[in-house]
Amino acid sequence: MVNSKKINIGISIGDPNGIGIEIILKALSESNFHEECNFLIYSSLDLIVKQKDLLKIKTLPLKKIHSVDEIESDHINIKEVFSNSKFEFGKKDKEVSARGIISFKEAVNDAVKREIDVLISAPINKELAYSNTFKFSGHTDYLKNTLKNDPMMLMVSDNLKLGLLTEHIPIKDVVKEITTKKVIKKIKTLRETLIKDFAIREPKIAILAINPHVGDNGVIGNEDQERLLPAIAAINNGNNLIYGPFSADTFFCNENFKKYDGILAAYHDQGLIPFKTISFGNGVNYSAGLTIIRTSPDHGTGFDIAGKGIASPASFIQALKVGINIYRSRNTIV
Repeated sequence: MVNSKKINIGISIGDPNGIGIEIILKALSESNFHEECNFLIYSSLDLIVKQKDLLKIKTLPLKKIHSVDEIESDHINIKEVFSNSKFEFGKKDKEVSARGIISFKEAVNDAVKREIDVLISAPINKELAYSNTFKFSGHTDYLKNTLKNDPMMLMVSDNLKLGLLTEHIPIKDVVKEITTKKVIKKIKTLRETLIKDFAIREPKIAILAINPHVGDNGVIGNEDQERLLPAIAAINNGNNLIYGPFSADTFFCNENFKKYDGILAAYHDQGLIPFKTISFGNGVNYSAGLTIIRTSPDHGTGFDIAGKGIASPASFIQALKVGINIYRSRNTIV
């Protein structure tokens, strides 16, 4: 038996000068999720209306609300969290970007209070978002510090689920950040997520090596043998469900990655380059390991195409689908 209540989907708008509101409105008008979901955008009604009209996007009626108790399922609900509706497509403006952060913070607050079931966040620009009131490297870093937990950045597509040992840090800091203890923790997070959120009973996980060619038996380095192998052994304990470390340069050749339910990459570009090459436009960024459910499209603010009406909602629609499916997986009653 499955929990049958309507799912409350909260949406933060990203940078108002980017493509965030465009892809949100397109996704909600092109998808058929309204029968099972209520939608709540954290913004000002005036800002949403202005961009909707300018971009000529047809949607369900819009309704301004001040609390989730006022949600109407046959509307797109706008929770008024600021009043300024100023924007200029494509312009880098920290004052405008700050309203995207207000939107995200308010959505996180409601997710923590269980007033929304799933949070979908449109893209922000990390440089513009950083301020005295948001001293974080992005959405995931904010969630880590606010929720006092350690979420994993997990990139998700139909046939690829890829997590990171380290995320938005300089490449010079990667090796010192990877310890056996941290690797064990990340493997456990990925494994639990695959079981709980993606209903994979006995997930097979592959670990990518830190060094080229797994260090070539010490010629290039010993970090894989000293840090990854002990972690793999500790988790496996005879079950042989964690594999590697594998040399990253050939791992994604010939669809080898499809043998595994989850993959752990050592650092950002090692994982994100193959992921976006294989899945761009249909990929989703999921904050794994949290009590709340938060997903995001796999692209940026799109300042170069903002206001042109050509932004694709495909990744945002996938973010909706992934968030809904995770909610169902967590709330299925056997």
